[in-house]
Amino acid sequence: IGPLKQTRDSSTALQFPHFIKVLQSVQSAGDPATLQCKFSGTKDITAKWFKDGKELTLGPKYKISVTDTVSVLKVLHAEKKDSGEYVFEVHNDVGRSSCSASINVLEITTSEKHKYSFHDNTAFLEINKLEGTDSGSYTCEATNKAGSNQCSGFLTVKGLSSFFSLLGL
Repeated sequence: IGPLKQTRDSSTALQFPHFIKVLQSVQSAGDPATLQCKFSGTKDITAKWFKDGKELTLGPKYKISVTDTVSVLKVLHAEKKDSGEYVFEVHNDVGRSSCSASINVLEITTSEKHKYSFHDNTAFLEINKLEGTDSGSYTCEATNKAGSNQCSGFLTVKGLSSFFSLLGL
């Protein structure tokens, strides 16, 4: 529980805004990149998101949602230039708190590690030598003269060492 401040005219304690769940840094090879934070404190709490010292606003690039206790920032159409440090700040009449996390947007290019193929109107991504660091969001975007469309999926890599042990590798 966060610090308390006694009011002068009652026994009601006011509470600084504080974090129940702080931001976690994310790595994204796709779209969107999402940060979430849970907070508490005496109402009314004002919440703001920042990147590179500039306040972020709702628009075509950022989707921001805030409830009484949770805020989510989605960086839509995440690109390499969206990589960086993001700060979430909450404040009320008693004080302010902030926390930060980074978003690292990876752009995948064809290499020995990542190979693309396209067969029968289906796109494939092959990830060689799979590692835990390959976990993340992946997005496939198709574009032609009529427009573009995309789909995303999340890959979680876990338990490789025990799998290979079973195979005797």
